[in-house]
Order: sequence, then C-alpha cells, then structure tokens
Amino acid sequence: MSLPTPRPWRRHERVRWLLRLAMAVLAAHAATRPAVADEDVLRLPLPFTESAYVAAAPTPTEPLPAPAPEEVLAEPVLVQAPVAQIEISFCEFCGESCGAGGCCAGCRDSSRWGRFTRGVYRGLCCPDPCYDPRWRPLADAAFFTSAVRPQNQQRLRWDHAEDMITPDRAEYFWARANGSGPGPSFSGSPSAFTGLDYDELKHYSEVAQGAFGASFEYSYRSIDADGRHFAGFGDMTVGTKSLLFDTELVQVAFEFNTHIPQGSSLKGLGTGHVSLEPGMIVGLNLSANSYMQAEFTEWIPLGGTSDYAGPVLRYNMAYNRVIARPHPCVPVIGVLELNGWRFQDGAFTDATGVTVPTGGATFINVASGFRVFFCDRADMGVSYATAGTSRSWTDTLIRTELRFRY
Repeated sequence: MSLPTPRPWRRHERVRWLLRLAMAVLAAHAATRPAVADEDVLRLPLPFTESAYVAAAPTPTEPLPAPAPEEVLAEPVLVQAPVAQIEISFCEFCGESCGAGGCCAGCRDSSRWGRFTRGVYRGLCCPDPCYDPRWRPLADAAFFTSAVRPQNQQRLRWDHAEDMITPDRAEYFWARANGSGPGPSFSGSPSAFTGLDYDELKHYSEVAQGAFGASFEYSYRSIDADGRHFAGFGDMTVGTKSLLFDTELVQVAFEFNTHIPQGSSLKGLGTGHVSLEPGMIVGLNLSANSYMQAEFTEWIPLGGTSDYAGPVLRYNMAYNRVIARPHPCVPVIGVLELNGWRFQDGAFTDATGVTVPTGGATFINVASGFRVFFCDRADMGVSYATAGTSRSWTDTLIRTELRFRY
C-alpha cells in the first residue's frame, strides 16, 4: 500500500505562516531590550498658542499606576512657545470682540514713531471694539484752541486786552482806520490807536448730534482808544464741526465758521465785511493724564476794503495736563498754549497814518492757565497770554471762561 502524496501549500497559508514568524521574532526582541529613560523620549514640538508658556504633559493611553508614598512627583515641564516675529509694522487681521487681542496682537515695534504709526493704522483699519467715543475733560481744556469733538454746551467768555497795536491790520480785528475807510476815524494823531484797550464778552452755544455739531456766537465789545470810549454788540459767528476720524489715539475734525458783520465798524465793534474761516482740528491722546490739541484755520475776507483786507493763517496748539484731583470727579487741568497769526496779504495803518503792506508778518502769543472741571457738567478757568515775539496783537490778554454742558 503506497502513502498519500502531501498536498502543496496554498499561497494564503504561506503568507499567514510568515506573519506569525515575524511577530514571534519581534516579541522576542522586545523582551530582551533594556528600559528607556524618560529623558531619552523624543518630544515633538507643541503647536503655537497665544500663551507665552505651555505645560507639556503627555496624555497616557492607559491609566497610570498610583505612585508609591515615598516617590515624589516631578513638576510639569514648562516649554517656551515660539513668539511670532513680524518684520513689518502692521498686521493684516483685526480682533472681533472686546478682549480678543484686537489688531496687531503680535507686532513688536520698538520706536516711538513705529508705535504711533501702528496706532493710527489700527484706528483707521482695525477700530478698537473697547473704545468708548465720548467727551473727556482732558481733551477740551484749551482756551484759544477749539475742541475736536462736538458737544452740547453753553459758554461765557470774557477777554481783557491791553496795548493792542495796529488793530486794522488786514481788517482782522476792525476795518480800515486811517480816516478814509469804514473803520474808526482819528480825532488827533493816528498813534493813539497803537495802545488800544478793550473788553469783550462772548456767548457761545453749540448743539451736537453724534459726530456733527453746529454753533452760534455773538459778542459785546467795549473799547478805550484815542481818548474815546465805544461799546456795543459786535459781529456774529455761525459754524459747523464734523468729526472725521475718531480713535483712542487721534481725533480729527473739520470746522467751518462764517463771521457776519453786525457791529458798527465806525466804532470799531466789527470788521464791516463777511469772512469765511475753514479749518482742521486735531486731538492727540498722549497718556491718561495728558492731551494735545491743535487747530489750523484760514481767515478769508469777503468784500473788505481794497488793499487792506487780506487772508490770515491762524494756528493754535495746546498741551493739557492734569495737575491735581481734589476729588475723583473734580480734576484741575493746567494748559500751555501757543497762538500764531500769519498775515499773507493786506495792509495796516502805522502811527503816522501811512498805509503799510502787512504780507508776511507773523504774530505769536504764549499763554498759560488752568481749568477746574465739576464732573462732566460744568467747568471754569482763566488763562493769561502775552507776546511771544517782539510784536504781537496785545501786550497782555486775560481770558476767563465759564461753561455748562447738557
């Protein structure tokens, strides 16, 4: 009897046998491999987060055994996450909500100019959702410089000036006064008008709705010159103000004032012609206790005396600083101001009665004062101005203001 012939292996049985052999070899190798220390384990880099440090704690796949009482657990390893380095001064994305980091969360500008330009860019393209656009005492403390933000308010202003020279210069203060124009005539020597003293009371009303405001102002003037006294209502001014750019750092507004002749030009109470005065107002928030105001306007006379009336570039700058707080809601703010007038054309009457061109003349005054604010409802203050150059409008000018807001 012959033996049966063995059946040949099938292909899948051979593959199964090879896999079993390989698993057996791997198990034998793992049983003979020495233990690996924890510091020899390769740690992969952690993903980037906004936090400066991230605790590196591996997540086990199986519950870890409870440590023995004598063992001390190691503290978690702190790994410094990479900090985003941005070469340019501006970022591309903006925050969506308050506290989300806002715009340019990773920028690192070291220079003052870089921080300033970044702040302007963020205000224009990425407004801070936490910014509260509202009136602030520190931003509206100047005496000769307009405030950038429209506000519902009433203001009473009293000016006392001494030794004013050439009051008919470019017909800015009053009309031509050499006896041949609409201004006051001389009773004696024209030099009597080179030491003019005056007092002026002005009432200013402003109404505002959002970023737009409208104002109205009239005055009562009293003049002592040439041994004579004149008094009466002066010219009126109506104006508008529009807030164009409003951020925590910078505010910009456009204003347009129209001066309407109402006072008698023969008595020196007005100019006798209409004048337009467009301008720009800028506010710069320097810190929590300091602020800067700036104003640039162009006085444009319409219908004035030929060869006398001329345009005037007016510029004012103020630095406001909190100097005391008797009460948290009663700040005392000190103000330093620089006021300038640049006469671009026109003429004036000198002490001998001769007409002299005034194009290119510049007058500068410097002033200092303080205001006391009572919450956001009222304030009062006084400022003293004097000549900053060898020639100026007045030798001294004292300005007192009382304001109410509603």
